[in-house]
Amino acid sequence: MGPAPASPRNVVRDAFESAVNGEAMRRLQGLAKLVTVAQQGPFPMAQQPRGGPPSLTDATGVGDVVFNQSDKAQEGPVTRMQKFLEGAGYLDMGSADYGLFGTKTQTALKDFQTAEGISPADGKMSPATLAAMQRPQYPATDSTMGVLADAYAPQLGRPMSPLEPGKDGAMVQRFERGTLTRMPGGEVRVQDLSGKNLVPPTPPSTVTTLEEAKALHVAQWGKTDYKDFNDGSEYYGGNDCGPTSVVITATAVGAMEHPDAAGAGEAIDGVRDNILDYDSNTSTTMDVTQVAEGVTDAGAVATVVYKNHVDVAAVDDALSRGHPVILGGNPFGSDADHQAWGPTASAADNYLMDHNFGGHWVAVTGRTESGNYIVNDPLCPKGPIEVTPEQMAEYVDGNLGMVEVSPKPVPVS
Repeated sequence: MGPAPASPRNVVRDAFESAVNGEAMRRLQGLAKLVTVAQQGPFPMAQQPRGGPPSLTDATGVGDVVFNQSDKAQEGPVTRMQKFLEGAGYLDMGSADYGLFGTKTQTALKDFQTAEGISPADGKMSPATLAAMQRPQYPATDSTMGVLADAYAPQLGRPMSPLEPGKDGAMVQRFERGTLTRMPGGEVRVQDLSGKNLVPPTPPSTVTTLEEAKALHVAQWGKTDYKDFNDGSEYYGGNDCGPTSVVITATAVGAMEHPDAAGAGEAIDGVRDNILDYDSNTSTTMDVTQVAEGVTDAGAVATVVYKNHVDVAAVDDALSRGHPVILGGNPFGSDADHQAWGPTASAADNYLMDHNFGGHWVAVTGRTESGNYIVNDPLCPKGPIEVTPEQMAEYVDGNLGMVEVSPKPVPVS
């Protein structure tokens, strides 16, 4: 129900409709690359150390690197520059080799210069750029916290610390004029220095029981005798697992109203039309960037994790932040000894397919107290299912990527 992912492309969206100050919102390491925030305002960016150990400890030769330069030895100046940019959250080398100053590295260098207020931000090394690299840097935080930090910078000011442990297992990031706190389980609090909430605390969007997950469930299409989650009134083909998963997760984070069975087809069709940018009359397979676009169009925040970075731990991390995920994989696995939940769901007459059809998108909406995963699989006409960690590992083994879905930051009134 989903192809191998295409080459990634940028998905741009606003965190708020109102314009906010770009200089006050210096990029935190790990900031979600999909979000762009409009810029204006009175907050200056002070050039001063940001705490933590310096990322570039050996600057020998780094100040002289030029575009298309290659290292002549291991751990040469280009490699050390790339590792700095990667550690600072601006560069993802993936499986590529270090040591060549190419276009990807140049773009990352431009992003770093822009975030540091260095002009011109031209992707060329300069004394100011080298000096900024040698200042102490924050370690990376999770990307969804970066989205929040950007959104609330006008109220909170510059970041003064990385994400760090707080009381009762909370994670806290301190700013000049307040704090961002993520409580265990995912609740987010945005507070001023007096501890007053600037916005109502954002509750987690995950569930812990199948009964809760039923309120989110939508099936890809209807089936005779099983029409609680899709009555079959709209059917454009069997490849709508991506748009259906968008409906489920957007419902979970409050960006969409949950459709009843009679409205399921129309809701799925609307998400697909938004992704494809035309009125479609047939379903189509979706890659991870298209699924993310559907989430964005639905009014939520999409953080993409490409398949070479997806594992069960990445799923757990997102759920621990209180965020459901749209996860690509193969429910029937690669062979009889490596199967996920497809065969068991099919045997229980709760699956719209009975054979290995390849890639598929599902919504993972939470975990039970016993540690099993709650999966709203669009192919389950009877409702969500409980999946063991072993089954989840087999599904992830054939993954197509992941989209962490979180609510948009609530504007300060």
